[in-house]
Amino acid sequence: MDEKQRKTLKFKGENLTLQVSQYRSNGRIAILAYTEEEPYSDITINLPEFCLDANEGAIDSLTKSCGLEKALIKKGIIKEVYGNAKYNMGTYDIVAFDLEELRKYDPEGIKKLEESLEQDEEEME
Repeated sequence: MDEKQRKTLKFKGENLTLQVSQYRSNGRIAILAYTEEEPYSDITINLPEFCLDANEGAIDSLTKSCGLEKALIKKGIIKEVYGNAKYNMGTYDIVAFDLEELRKYDPEGIKKLEESLEQDEEEME
C-alpha cells in the first residue's frame, strides 16, 4: 500500500492523516493526526508509570473532549476503552487499538512498530 492508498479519517470537515510511531522513552505506541497543511492533534499521551500492552495506549484529553476519540471508536481504530487513569492533573482513557485497522491509515508506521516490538522480544530472550 503506497502513500496514495492510505486511508484518511474524515473528522469535522477535515481529512486527517494518522501517523503511528513510538515514544522514545519507553517504545509505547504514539499516534498523531495531521491535516494536509499542519499537525491537528496528538491522539495519545505517554503515561510511563502504567503497565500497558503493545496495542494499548492513553488518549490525550483534547482528543476526547473534541470528539475525535468517538470517531476513532466508530471507525474501529479504538476497539475497546478499558476505563480511565488519573495521572498528574489529568484523567485519560486507557484503550486498546486495533492494529490491523490502524494499518490502513499508516501501514509504514505499523510495520516499524511491529519490527521494534519483535526486536524487543528477541533482546529479552
